[in-house]
Amino acid sequence: MEHACKQLALVITLIFPNAYAFPMGNEAASPGLNDTFADFDGSGRAYPVEWLPNATTFTYNGIKFNLPPFHNPSAYDAIRSDSQVITLQTNGARYHSFHALATSVWPVSGSAAARIGELVYEFDDGTSTSNDILVGPWWSNNPFDGPIHTPFHYANATLDGNKTVDHNITSISYISARIPNDKPLKSITLPANTSYINFFAISLVSGTPSGSVDSPRLSVRNVRSTTKWVDAKDASSEKIQQIEVTLANLSPLSAPTNSSWLTSTHSLYLTSSNDEIKTVIPGKVIRLRSNDQVVIPISIQNNHKVEAGTKVQVTVHLRSEKNSTAVLLETEGQEFEIIAGIPEWNNSDESLRTHEAPDWYEDAKFGIFVHWGVYSVPAWAPSGQQYAEWYNWQLHNPPNNGSPTWVHHLQTYGADIVYDDFIANFSASAWSPDDWTDLFADAGAKYFVFVTKHHDGFALFDTGNSSDRNSLLFGPKRDFLKELFASAKIRHPELHRGTYFSLPEWFNPAYAPYGFGSWPGGGALNAFNGSCCDPYIGYIPVDDYIEELQKPQIQTILHGYDTDILWCDIGGPTAFPQLAASWYNYAASQNRQVVMNNRCGANQSDFVTPEYATFPAALSQKWESSAGMDPFSYGYNSDTPPDAYQNASSIIMELIDIVSKGGNFLLDIGPKADGTVIPEETEPLRQVGQWLKVAGESIYSTRPWFIQPADTSENSTDVRFTTKPDAFYVIAISRPEGGTLRTTAPIPVTQNDRVELLGGSGRNLTWSMINGVFSVEVDEDDLDQVPLPAWAFKITYSTV
Repeated sequence: MEHACKQLALVITLIFPNAYAFPMGNEAASPGLNDTFADFDGSGRAYPVEWLPNATTFTYNGIKFNLPPFHNPSAYDAIRSDSQVITLQTNGARYHSFHALATSVWPVSGSAAARIGELVYEFDDGTSTSNDILVGPWWSNNPFDGPIHTPFHYANATLDGNKTVDHNITSISYISARIPNDKPLKSITLPANTSYINFFAISLVSGTPSGSVDSPRLSVRNVRSTTKWVDAKDASSEKIQQIEVTLANLSPLSAPTNSSWLTSTHSLYLTSSNDEIKTVIPGKVIRLRSNDQVVIPISIQNNHKVEAGTKVQVTVHLRSEKNSTAVLLETEGQEFEIIAGIPEWNNSDESLRTHEAPDWYEDAKFGIFVHWGVYSVPAWAPSGQQYAEWYNWQLHNPPNNGSPTWVHHLQTYGADIVYDDFIANFSASAWSPDDWTDLFADAGAKYFVFVTKHHDGFALFDTGNSSDRNSLLFGPKRDFLKELFASAKIRHPELHRGTYFSLPEWFNPAYAPYGFGSWPGGGALNAFNGSCCDPYIGYIPVDDYIEELQKPQIQTILHGYDTDILWCDIGGPTAFPQLAASWYNYAASQNRQVVMNNRCGANQSDFVTPEYATFPAALSQKWESSAGMDPFSYGYNSDTPPDAYQNASSIIMELIDIVSKGGNFLLDIGPKADGTVIPEETEPLRQVGQWLKVAGESIYSTRPWFIQPADTSENSTDVRFTTKPDAFYVIAISRPEGGTLRTTAPIPVTQNDRVELLGGSGRNLTWSMINGVFSVEVDEDDLDQVPLPAWAFKITYSTV
C-alpha cells in the first residue's frame, strides 16, 4: 500500500499567479559572485547553487517535498513569509500535520537566532486555530543543522568585513507542526513578515477521510536509522542499534469514543526480506490517541555476514500483546530503507553528520554548568548587563571610561594592575571537589559541564607541551579537571561529565592570524597607557595556534580525561573535525556514547545552544538552553545583589517549560575564587533537587507531546505536557484554582487510567472529561505537600 500521505508542494505560483511581480518572492541560490539577481536575506547574500539539490523532489523524515527551481538562475526559489494565505483546492480534505523546508534571516540590526512564527489554520466551518513554529537561522557561527546544507554562502563584502564568501555552514531547516484533523482544512495563513521566515517547500500529511472512524488508523510515517545503541554488557559486545519508527494515528481528533485510539500494549518489530537484521528489543506503544504521533525506538542487530553500514529494506509490524494478533497498518507492507549497523566514523562530513545526541543526554534534561577561573578574582560586571567572566575583554574594550569595567578596575585596583596579576589570587583555598559533585547530585542534575578554559586562555587542566598557562603551574597549582572528574566517578557515577572549552583566546599572540570580532588574538595593549603588551603568563610560542595549541588541548580533554560532553564555545577556526572520528570511535570502544554542541566550528553538531532562552515551540533538532543563576552572568559577579539570583521556583518553571519543548536546561553556578559557592546558589539548587525527588519522573526520560507542549489558554490552568510510553504528565506551573486543575488540551486519558499528584498523598484522584475540558480534583493539603509551586499530575495508562 502506498504511504497514506497527501503532498502539497509550495510553488510560488500556488499562492501568486504572477510570482515574479510579488515583492516577497526572492532568489536564494546563486551561481557565483557576479550574480546580481540572487538576494536571499535582503542584504545580497545567497546559497551556492552547486551545493543545492538538482532533483525536483526531496524526502526527509519520511516527508516528500517538491523543491523549487534552485538551478534556474532567473526564477524565484523562495518566498519571504508575509501572512500569505494558501487556499487549498482539496475540498473536504483533512490533514494530520504541516511540514516545511524553511529557514530564517534577520534584519540588518539583528543577529542569527531561531525565529518564531505563527501558522493559522482556517477550516471549512469558519473556525480557526493556530500554532507556533520555530525556525533556525540559515547560517550562524554556531550552526543549526538542516537536512539541506552548504559549506559556505556568498557574503556581502560591505557588511562582512570584505568577505565575498563566508565559510560558515549554511542550512535549510526542517519544521513540522500538528494540524487538528477533525475538520476539513480550507486554508493556511503563513507567519507575518516580522518573523523573517523564508519557505522553500511545504507538504501536508493527510488525516483520515470524512466519516466516523471506530478504530485506529495507524500509519508508519518514517523509519530512521540512528547511530545510537542500547548499552551492551561490555565494550566488546556487538552494538544493539536503535532504529526510530514514527507511528501516527490518523483517526479524527474528535472521534466520539476512544475506540479510535490505541489503548493497550502493542509491540513493533522490523523484518527484512533477506533476514539481514533481527529485532532484539521490540518497540512498545501503549497509548496513541487520534491525531497524535509518537517516535518509538526498536533495537536491532545485523545477522552474521552483514556488515555495519549496509543499506537494508525493512518492513514494520505491529502486534497486540493482549491477544497476540497482528494489527493492520495503513502502510502495511511498505518497505523503508535503513542503514543497518553502526560503522566506525571517519572524518568526512558525511560520516560525522551521522553522529547524534545519545539517549542518556536526551533523558538527562538537567545539568549544571560551572564557570570558574581567574575572572572569579575580580568577579565584576555591571549586574544584569554584562558577563563577569568577560572581565579582561571589557577592561580593554573600550580602554576608557566608556567601559564600566575599565572605570571599576581603575578605582578598585589602579592602573598598574593587569589582568594576569589576578592569577596569584586565584587560590581555590576552600575548594572541595566532593562538595561540588554532592551539590550537583543534590540538585537533581544528571550531568555537569566544567569550564576547562575560557577566553582568557587560562586552563584548569594539564595542557602538556602546548602551553604553560594553566592551574598546574600557576596560581593554585592543581589539576582541577582531574580532581573534579575523579570525585564524580567515585561519589556520583550516575553523573555524566562534561567539559567546556573555548576555541579562541582573546589575547593569545599566536591566535592573531585566525582572529575575528571579539577574539582578535595578539597581545593586549595596556588598558591605561596603550603600551604593548600586557603579559600573557605561561605562553609558549607556537607557529600555528590551531595545530600546536588548540588541537593537542582538545585531544587531551577527549582522550586524557574521558569527557562525555564536549561543550565548545565561539566556533570559528577549529581542529575538532580532525579529532571527531577518533573520539567517537574511542568512546564507542569503551561503550560510551558521547555528545558535542554546535560551537566546535564543525559542519556537524549534536545539539544547539541558545543562552538565557526559552521558546514557545519545539525546535526540529535537539537543543539545550543555558543560563546563569545570576540574572546575566555565568561567572561570579560581586555586583549582583543577593535578591537578584534565580530562586528555586523560577528555576523549576524554566526547566519544566524547556523540557516540554524538547530541550535540556544547563543551569550555571559561578563559584568564588576560593572555590566556595554562595548560598544564593546552593540553597535554591537543593530546593530544586527536593522537587525533582518527588516529581522528577515527569521530567527525566520524557519526550514532548506531539499534539502540543503547553496549554496557557484563559480557561485552563497554566500547564505543560510531557510523555512516556506508559504515562502522560500534566505539570501545572500555576496553582490549580479552587483545588481543580483544568485544561482544554485533548489529553489522552481513558476511563480506567489512574491520575495522581506526584509528591502528594499518592491517592487516585477524581477526574473528568466534559465538553473537551479535562478536570482533576485535588485537595489543597495535597497541593501544599509539594515542595515547590509546580504540580506534576501523572496519568498512568491502564491496559485493561
